[in-house]
Amino acid sequence: DEPTPKKIARLIYSSRKRGILETDLLLSTFAGEKLAQLPRQELDEYDDLLEENDWDIYYWITGTEGKIPPKRVQEMKVFPKLVEHAKNKGKKILRMPEL
Repeated sequence: DEPTPKKIARLIYSSRKRGILETDLLLSTFAGEKLAQLPRQELDEYDDLLEENDWDIYYWITGTEGKIPPKRVQEMKVFPKLVEHAKNKGKKILRMPEL
């Protein structure tokens, strides 16, 4: 089993290097700010989520009308945290974290 610090480092890198800027920005800022505090189960869920299509992830976490995530994603404990992060209630300027 992958050690947690190594898994977090891999997930941060994978969150940034997705291919679609919008998804990269949302996932990489979430990963940089939140992954170190998540329990292992949520890290595993996040890892599974990264296997999904980039545009699907973007639509699901931004709540795009008509783009409903599948039940397996809705049931992830990490999913509402991503949705909340995407709302950017503090109106922060989001920048990619350093690698």
